[in-house]
Amino acid sequence: MKNYVLALLSLAFVIWGCDKDDDDDKNDVQAKVQLMIAAPWKFDTAAIDADKNGTPDQAFPPGFDIQSCIKDNIITFKSDSTGNLDEGAEKCESTDPQNTAFNWWFKDNGAILHSPDPIFGGFSGDAKVIELTGTKLRVTKELSFGFGTYNVVLDLKH
Repeated sequence: MKNYVLALLSLAFVIWGCDKDDDDDKNDVQAKVQLMIAAPWKFDTAAIDADKNGTPDQAFPPGFDIQSCIKDNIITFKSDSTGNLDEGAEKCESTDPQNTAFNWWFKDNGAILHSPDPIFGGFSGDAKVIELTGTKLRVTKELSFGFGTYNVVLDLKH
């Protein structure tokens, strides 16, 4: 009988401990969502992260700079996992719509920002969240352009 009681108590502690971890993870993701939706985001900087440590190391090669028509875009994330990309004052193509809807969500407890739709000047899929504060979002993603594949760091601000 003593073994059954001990086993039940052990099981209760394991379940209770897992529930607490799940609650903490949900709270962390909810806090990140609140930071994402607090205000619209605008382009700040972008560069290559050659050593893949999450910090910019070098500028883009000539001819691969971020176009000014992308730098003025305004990105708004909403709490229902949708968002809006506003082309800003300068469009890259005059026929592009002024506003484009997109979907987004966090994966891996907020470590990955995912969008099946192109945002951030063409970023789609998974981007690793390096930093997310009340004023800054830094993501990194591996992209192919020019003569190779590069890890790109993108900073947005509001």
